[in-house]
Amino acid sequence: MKLYGTPISPFVRKARVALELKGLEYELVDSIYPGTKTLEYLAISPLGKIPAFEDGDIIMCDSNVIVEYLEERYPAIPVRPTNIADRAKSRWLEEYAGSMLFGPCAAGVFMERMTKPYMKNEPTDEGVVEHSINNLIPPLFDYIETQLPADGFIFGEMGIADIAVATAIINASYAGFEVDAGHWPKLSAHLGLVKTNPVVVKCMQSEAPLIAALSNARAAS
Repeated sequence: MKLYGTPISPFVRKARVALELKGLEYELVDSIYPGTKTLEYLAISPLGKIPAFEDGDIIMCDSNVIVEYLEERYPAIPVRPTNIADRAKSRWLEEYAGSMLFGPCAAGVFMERMTKPYMKNEPTDEGVVEHSINNLIPPLFDYIETQLPADGFIFGEMGIADIAVATAIINASYAGFEVDAGHWPKLSAHLGLVKTNPVVVKCMQSEAPLIAALSNARAAS
């Protein structure tokens, strides 16, 4: 199996966690813009997005599609709950988090503060960051707070819904953002729990060198 994409991508991280939780062996092929616009990569991922995935001669892209495939192809260790209603809720939280949190957390905070100075050699626009933190993120966190249990993982043990909710916030945390435990106590506790899970720790450790390079570029800009 091959998973294409930079390890610091929230969506690549989500797919990696699914593979790791299932105990599947895979190769992470580091792919990032502009490499994702080559003819070779576009043959794998026609939209030029990450992640893309190969399992033998089977090729697909989009983290949700990859997770769905892994659940059906390798069901021995599920990453979604077995209850039908809970599985539907897991899919919804995956979709909501992926659709809504990426913009303000990953793009508005992480990419603005970290990848923009590194890739474009441009200063951070703190106005974009502040708008994301003060205006865009709070209503999203308000909703997620209502969907989380008082403690523990969403469905009792670490699953794909947990990393889906946490992954874009992890990126924002790399850029100095913290979830206000006073406003969102369940989300703050949940994020801390996810980040201490051994699978997530393993993934984040592999991200550390690139995060250090991004941090150095930010400091120098």
